[in-house]
Amino acid sequence: MKLSKSFYQQDTIKVAKALLGKKLVRVINGIRLSGIITEVEAYLGAKDKACHTYNYRRTKRVEPMYSQGGISYVYFVYGMHYCFNVVTRKRDEPEAVLIRSIIPIEGISKMKQLRGGLSEKNLTNGPGKLCKALGITVRENALSLCGDKIFIEKFKTISPSQILSSPRIGVDYAGKDAKKLLRFYLQV
Repeated sequence: MKLSKSFYQQDTIKVAKALLGKKLVRVINGIRLSGIITEVEAYLGAKDKACHTYNYRRTKRVEPMYSQGGISYVYFVYGMHYCFNVVTRKRDEPEAVLIRSIIPIEGISKMKQLRGGLSEKNLTNGPGKLCKALGITVRENALSLCGDKIFIEKFKTISPSQILSSPRIGVDYAGKDAKKLLRFYLQV
């Protein structure tokens, strides 16, 4: 069962932790590609120096983050990778959760094909890798997560004791915000 729009409109940290154990699904030409979400990072909008919308920065690129929670925010980074985010909160509260890693479940052969024949072990263990394996590009930006192309389903219930946290990865430029424990993951 797909997560409802109201799920995404909650507190971003709560959503980030609740996404762990859920199933991220991408449908390409009728083929389901999916995996269990095992690692995420929360980005807390205007007050978070690591967030693209810090200090209410508003550009064409970040406009989806100003939408009501429950849509995708996909961006291109380092000139080579796409990153898939889940927009949270209410309209004009620009926060999101980056999906960093999944464990493949469905459509693994298609994922391998999209990744150039790589082994399953390193198929989706990073935000750029999972986007490539699921065929996610900027064409999937600002899509409803209640639609039929990309969505998240209920799958496993994770207890709080199974969730580990650490500082986010690659945001050293954010000063003290870089040290906040906003990366949540499952030991797999």
